[in-house]
Amino acid sequence: VETATDHGTLDAFSSEGEDDAEPDDCDCDGLGDFPCWPCVRAGRKELPINPAPSQ
Repeated sequence: VETATDHGTLDAFSSEGEDDAEPDDCDCDGLGDFPCWPCVRAGRKELPINPAPSQ
């Protein structure tokens, strides 16, 4: 817990390294080098950005 507000609520932050934990519904192994959406959403991996093909 980082701080308590005047309203009596708490501002909590995840523990260090917790963001690196694999989501329960991770399916990256089945996608080759492409990340699964749960890992992208959790911030563990980024979607690859490919430039538009030139013509």
